Amino acid sequence: MADTFLVGQDTSHQQLRQTADLLDAQLWPNDKEPFLTQHMLMHGSFPDGLSVLVGEITEDKLIRLLHIPVISVIDSQAQADSIRNFSAQRPTDPQTEILGILMTCPTIYSCDIARLFTEALQKRLFFSKALFESIHLALHESIVNGLIHGNLQLSSNLRQSARDFIEYARILSERLNDPTYAQKSMTLWASWTEERLEIKIRDEGAGYSSVTTVAKKDQPIPQAKSGRGLRLIAGIADSCTLDDFGREITLSFLLRDRVEHLVSAEAMDEEHMEDEVHIDDPDLSQSRVLVMEDNPSNQAVLTRLLNVAGITNIQLAEDGIEGLHKVLSFKPDLIILDITMPRMNGQEVLYHLKATPETKHIPILVQTASDTREMREKAFSAGATDFITKPINPLEFFARVKVHLENRILIYNLRHQLDQIETEMQNARRMQVDMLPHADHMQEVCEQFHIDLAQYFEPSSMLGGDYWQMFPIRGEMLGLYLCDFSGHGVAAALNTFRLHGIIAQMDKKKITSPATFLQMINERLFDLLPRGQFATFFFCIYNPKDKSLSYAAAGSPQPFWISGRKTTLLETAGMPLGIRQKATYESHTIQMKAGDTLCFYSDALTESPSEKGERLGTEGFQKIVEKNTKQDNLSQDLHNIMGAFFEFAPPPPPDDVTAVLLRVKE
Repeated sequence: MADTFLVGQDTSHQQLRQTADLLDAQLWPNDKEPFLTQHMLMHGSFPDGLSVLVGEITEDKLIRLLHIPVISVIDSQAQADSIRNFSAQRPTDPQTEILGILMTCPTIYSCDIARLFTEALQKRLFFSKALFESIHLALHESIVNGLIHGNLQLSSNLRQSARDFIEYARILSERLNDPTYAQKSMTLWASWTEERLEIKIRDEGAGYSSVTTVAKKDQPIPQAKSGRGLRLIAGIADSCTLDDFGREITLSFLLRDRVEHLVSAEAMDEEHMEDEVHIDDPDLSQSRVLVMEDNPSNQAVLTRLLNVAGITNIQLAEDGIEGLHKVLSFKPDLIILDITMPRMNGQEVLYHLKATPETKHIPILVQTASDTREMREKAFSAGATDFITKPINPLEFFARVKVHLENRILIYNLRHQLDQIETEMQNARRMQVDMLPHADHMQEVCEQFHIDLAQYFEPSSMLGGDYWQMFPIRGEMLGLYLCDFSGHGVAAALNTFRLHGIIAQMDKKKITSPATFLQMINERLFDLLPRGQFATFFFCIYNPKDKSLSYAAAGSPQPFWISGRKTTLLETAGMPLGIRQKATYESHTIQMKAGDTLCFYSDALTESPSEKGERLGTEGFQKIVEKNTKQDNLSQDLHNIMGAFFEFAPPPPPDDVTAVLLRVKE
């Protein structure tokens, strides 16, 4: 079995170590701090074979975890035997990809595991909506059967009348709170190839009194004595098999629509490339070639061969000293060098050319009558690019000259393209900075709404995924937001432009609350963001009339509300934008007063490592903010805050850095 890694979230270090032993896994990213952070979820790269041990499970938490490339998610409340069995049931075929979940009964009952698991598979497999619905329904029925009739051992006979339902609900509640039942787990393991998806669902119940075997879509399924309704499941899946007296159900689905979709997309891509991209062979006629050769006859032969190849821009040098002078003035694309020459031989020429920055990248084709191994090693160790022996074979000569000149042209074109990209990146950088609030605009806003504002923005690369802005709402209130897109660089920056366009087109008068604003933004971003990308978001509305501030958040770092000597961390537990289309958010309101300060920021300020690999975390950054908030000059306060941060985590930052301070004035 391939290497397995384990990371934790909302669980103890001791429990992680015990679980790692049961799974025969290594703690990740290290033994000292094997815990997932917000920064890892946003910007981290993960190893193959990563499992997550998670406590205090909610649907939102599961969605975020299944959004990253893990192979399994394990409920920290699961018993040791359940974890051990879960590991043993892991599919081992190296030709398949896998995803697994181990959850206890209360978690299965409180979360829609069937939908979350199907959504996670859909993100990995890209199957159609119709197949999504089939998998979801079959999985839902299988999980409900395993939970209710298997682990909790509730009979269908309890649901024959309204009075029975009352008794059923009472027993269900009791058993979900009884450790004998509640600590039982259910296992889901999915494995797939390009053509087939297989899902095994296993409970820890008593099983049937007799074995029920084999069920296929086109064959009747035998009646089970326990009364589990498996006809629907068998009718949905392409095949359905029961094992271990019904404790394990294996569902199989053919991925026909996925294969057809991918083949079609690949064919379209190839056709598009053929239509749009045609690369001609580089034109060698403008290439400059310098021939260093003391023998006139050999000079003539080499010149004729180069002319035949279409190269006419040729200069000759009879010795190494003359050749070095011509290299500087002629700037050749290729040098053909004889080893044996007067005044300065070829070996010395190689040394000078490779020692000079302006000439060390020029390709050099060494030609000599000596074809010994020692001569070749000596030439290549001195810096020769290629080697050809005298008498020269014309076809070999043409091939070698063509290769080196074409490479030279391609490198030149690549450098030219990189220069163009650099220019375009600088322009894009200016555009991104222009989207941020300008000093004049900030001053106008401060005067209109009786506040002070200070900002800091620095991308980790030329372009960044952080973006903050503000706008008036009905002329009476001020909306401010900070967004941090996953990743950084060009992809993240493009998303900030998308967001800017979305918000610019919105009718700000219709914003009724921070929560509804986030819901509108999320629905638009869900359709626009590429798969696997998302954003944390903080949005607040400040009302200068009563100095109230209402806000909602989508998984952002917790802002600090500093009032006198008291600092309050604002609640930011909402789902990041772009992950779930119908995500809902909650608005909160705080009552500020003159002199109060609000600090909102991106997660680089809590997650950037020091030289020792340590991180400030929310608590550490909070201390820096509290220490440097002096109630006089807000810009100086922010300058001191960032100075203290960079003293802890020296620049350049590994992620985009944004911080905004808002202070209420009299």
